[in-house]
Amino acid sequence: MQVRWSETHGTAVIDPQGDLGIHTMVEIKNCIRTLLADGCRTMILDCAGVRRVEATVLGVLVERLCRSQGMGGTLALANVGPELTQRMRELRLDSLFQRFESVQAALGTLMGSQRDAAALLPAE
Repeated sequence: MQVRWSETHGTAVIDPQGDLGIHTMVEIKNCIRTLLADGCRTMILDCAGVRRVEATVLGVLVERLCRSQGMGGTLALANVGPELTQRMRELRLDSLFQRFESVQAALGTLMGSQRDAAALLPAE
């Protein structure tokens, strides 16, 4: 899992790949905990490379969303495919997260529509 983090802007993009199961759940939970401890307040989970998500991972994402909001931050989702969208609907989680068509759209909105928002983060 790759994480692009801009300490200056307090923003991170988390880029998991493949099936999100029990092992990935722990990795994502620890990653977000570390980012919050380091002062990150805007986190975007890029779901472009995600094939399948277990319900337990969605539970962790909800918990981390609540934790980040409690610290004045947010956890948004980008590039959410139809399978994940359907899974979130089934579990009635679809209204909890801000969702964006791309990481660039998420950065533009969450960073106050700053120009060239994608340039805020280190290259992949």
